[in-house]
This record gives sequence, C-alpha cells and structure tokens, in this order.
Amino acid sequence: MIRITAITLVFMLSFVSAETIAQDEWTLERCISYAIENNIQIKQSALQQESARLDKTQSLAEMFPNLNANTGVNINFGRNIDPGTNTFVNEQVNSNSWNIASSVTLFNGLRLLNSFKQSQLDLIAAEYDVQGLGNDMSMNIATAFMQVMFNEELLGVAQEQLEVTTEQLERTRKLVVAGSLAEGMAFDVESQLASSELQVINMENALSASVLALKQILNLPASTAFRIKRPDVDFPLDDMGATTVGSVYDLALNNWPQIKARETRLESARKGEQIAFATYTPTISANASLGTFYSSSFKDIDFTTFESTPIPYGDQLDRNLSEGIGFSLNVPIFNRLTSRTAVKKARLGRMNAELQLQDQKNQLYTSVQQAYNDALAAKRQFDASEKSVKATEKAFEYAQQRFNVGMMNTLDFNTSSNNMTRSRSELLRSKYDYIFKMKVLDFYQGKPITFDQTK
Repeated sequence: MIRITAITLVFMLSFVSAETIAQDEWTLERCISYAIENNIQIKQSALQQESARLDKTQSLAEMFPNLNANTGVNINFGRNIDPGTNTFVNEQVNSNSWNIASSVTLFNGLRLLNSFKQSQLDLIAAEYDVQGLGNDMSMNIATAFMQVMFNEELLGVAQEQLEVTTEQLERTRKLVVAGSLAEGMAFDVESQLASSELQVINMENALSASVLALKQILNLPASTAFRIKRPDVDFPLDDMGATTVGSVYDLALNNWPQIKARETRLESARKGEQIAFATYTPTISANASLGTFYSSSFKDIDFTTFESTPIPYGDQLDRNLSEGIGFSLNVPIFNRLTSRTAVKKARLGRMNAELQLQDQKNQLYTSVQQAYNDALAAKRQFDASEKSVKATEKAFEYAQQRFNVGMMNTLDFNTSSNNMTRSRSELLRSKYDYIFKMKVLDFYQGKPITFDQTK
C-alpha cells in the first residue's frame, strides 16, 4: 500500500479552499441516487412504464360491459311520419327520444383475457427497462467517481514528489556552497523541480477534468460547488477466491434487468400468438337496451266524439317505454386471410423475441467473462506494482544517500526519483483498476455499487 505522508495530507488540506469546505460532500451513493432521479433517459423510460400501466388498466376494462345513453330532439315540418302513430301527418311534429344500451363480449377465444395478461407482462418489462437504465447509470457514475478519487491520489503523489525535490534542491545548494558538489548539479535539480511543478499542474488539470466529467453525468452546471466524499475505510484487495465465470453468470441471469426484460417480452410474444389464434374462434356477445320517446302529434282519441287530447310528456315516456335483450354469434369464415396473416406475424414476433433473449444472454456471458478476466489481470498487475514500488523506494533511498555524498550524478538521481514516482502512480492506477473490476463483478452478481463494507 502507498504510504500517505504528512506532507501529502498537508497538501490535500491546503488544496481544499474555505469555499470548498463549505460545500456539500457527494458520496457515491448520493451521486447514483441523484443521477437516477434526474436523468432524462430514465425519466422517459418511466413515462413509458406509466403508459404501459395505462394500457394494462384499459385491457382490464375491455372485459367489462359498456354502457351508453343518447337522446335526440327533432322538429319536422310539412308531410312526415308521426313517430307515435307511424302514420303520415301534415303538421309540425316535435319529438324527443331517450335510449340507453349495453353490450358485453361473452366469449371470443380468450382474446380479452390474454390481452390483459399481455399488458401485465409489458408493464413488468417496462419496469425492468427502468431498472436496466438505472444500472447503466450506476456503472457510469461509479466509473467517473473512481476516476476523481484516482486523480486526487495522483495529485497527492505529484505534490509529495515536488516536496522531495524541493528539499533535495536545498541540500544540493548547501553542498555546492560547501564545495562538495559542482554548481551544475544544482542546475540539474532545479530542472527536475520544474518538471515536478509541471506534473503537479497536470494532475490538478486532470482532477478538474474528472470532476467536470462527473458533474456532466449528473447534469450539474460546471459552476456548481462540488467535491466528493471519499470512503472512510480502505478498500479490500482480497483474492477472487471461489468466484468463477459460471458462478457470476448464473447469478447475473437471475438479477440482470435486461435479461428479465427480454424473458418477460418473450412471454408477452407468446400471449400475442394466443391472441392471434383467437381470431379463428367465434365471438358471442350479449346486448340490452332501454328506450322511450315523445311526439307532439301523439294524442288520445275519444272514438265516441272523435276528439283528440294531447298526451302529457311524462305519460308518453311511460307508455312508449321499450326494453330489449339479445345475443349475437359471429363466426369467422373468410376474412381475406387477416387471421392467417396475424397468426404468422405473431409467430415471427415470438421467434424474434426468443432470438433477442438468446442474444442478450450471449452478450451478458461475454461481458461477465470479460469482466472476470479483467479482474484477474488487474489483480496480477496490482501485485506486481506493489513489488515494483517497494523496489523503487529502496533504490531511491540508496540513490539519495549516494547523491548527498557526491557519489551519484544528477542524471542518475533524477532517473531513480522518476522511477519511484512512476511506480507509485502505476500502483495507484492498478489499485483503482482492480477495485473497479471487482465492483463490476459484484454488480453482475446483484450487489449494489458501494464502498460501504457492510453492504
């Protein structure tokens, strides 16, 4: 592990301004939660999910009877048919009708029931789509977050090297004044100091760029005060143990939202086949109606005196009340190959859904296999980097002692110093690379991306 010296800690504290200290700290969990809540693509997917929910409600309502009422007012002039007596009259007739009707499908080859089940599956698939986008966003956030952490540590290494070079320059100047070293060696150390200062500036720029990249993923303005909160615990760098490609893949199959979405859509396509086959079956429906009407020409006639008396509005509505109930049977015999074509297209849709599921599984297995191999390679590289750091640190200590007594020239000393800096930077890179690769494997196994060791 890299030793964090007091100089590094002092630098890291000085790097944080008073304004930054007042900022809210963003943990990885907070970044992920904020991104999922505010990402436009996830919001759009949530809207599609809500649309699927409405489709489910509508498909359920299709199984219930409908109920409709209507009324109409008519004024007829001249010769027309009286709706009350159904005879010709030559006068103005005012009429008003009222009707209410209901119908329900009793049987249509389970088409309505299967449509409802299909809409349920489509809703579940839409929910998995939202989860899948959330997973992708979590992975992107974790990558950007760890890049910020990596650049922060690289900046600390660069600043520590700058401090070491500064101290070395002071000692060299004293030895030059004392006559122990040539003046040209001080110039060489000054050149090395300038390179160290440039490296610090480069790391500061890299850190600013990584912070900006994280802000952009979060859709935060570049001017937003922002800094991450580093985990309080060190990262475990244990071996992979009994973890295998097969074990990770088996867990991923049961947890990966994209697989669940494809499986659900395959079930939906199978329901679509059943719905298409239902067009071959007869449809049985029932209907009922209730109606009445009023006509200004509808009158009571006294056949003794042949006088007519207008019938009041309410009495007419009661007298003219009619009720009806009926059943209908529709048997498809030939419908211009509509049913046949629908069945074939539904079968093709189901076959395509099967291929999409298999393709998704293949992609998942490839991703898991690649992640597993990447984790193994990252572990080997980390172990090698640790050995390299120990070796270069010892070599630098020895070179420093020889340089201080004039037994090593500046070029060799700078080479030893640069080798140590490179090995430390490589150790940091391999450390974060290995941590991230292990987090990816955990993620495939259904574990949340977090640095909290208790989760």
